[in-house]
Amino acid sequence: MSDASLQHWREGVGAYNTGNVQRAIQEFKAAAPSKGVLFNLGVSTAKMGDNQSAIRHFDEVIQMDPQLGVAYLTRGACKHHERMYDAALKDYDQALALVGNGAALDYSSEGLQFEMHKVDLLFNRALALKELARVPEAQADCNQARDLLDGKTMSRSAALEKLANQLATLALAAPSNNAPPASYSNTSASPAPPAP
Repeated sequence: MSDASLQHWREGVGAYNTGNVQRAIQEFKAAAPSKGVLFNLGVSTAKMGDNQSAIRHFDEVIQMDPQLGVAYLTRGACKHHERMYDAALKDYDQALALVGNGAALDYSSEGLQFEMHKVDLLFNRALALKELARVPEAQADCNQARDLLDGKTMSRSAALEKLANQLATLALAAPSNNAPPASYSNTSASPAPPAP
């Protein structure tokens, strides 16, 4: 990365961290496109509510590094916000595959101050499954996430409990033949966005 691009990237990170997301986007766009720049551009455009642009930026990141699980998580969250639940589910599945048997992936070596926790991926996947009326699968993910809570993820406990209660209510309301409800839409819970 050239000195000018590095300066734009630093200015973009600084602007984002002070809440000036619009300026951050301008700075990231002025930098040479790299995995880190495009990832930060995706996070910034998503923060501004432009999920379609964010998805395109995360697509580019994934083309550069198909092993960067956090790009699947954040792209999945953007798709989720756009009500593209099946596509979000595929991204969450890919991110979970990259975590494997571990509890988390630490991206500090990639220049990102972020740990992707399996608990968050399972929570997001459970939300997508809930929206697709796949309640038993959502309950299984929610239960697995609760079982994985540890010192780093205990703050997610209340959100997981709320989701578990919503899923229990849906399971009780489901017809006895286990068919999905004819219509269900509840967007009160949102996917957990990654920390920038």
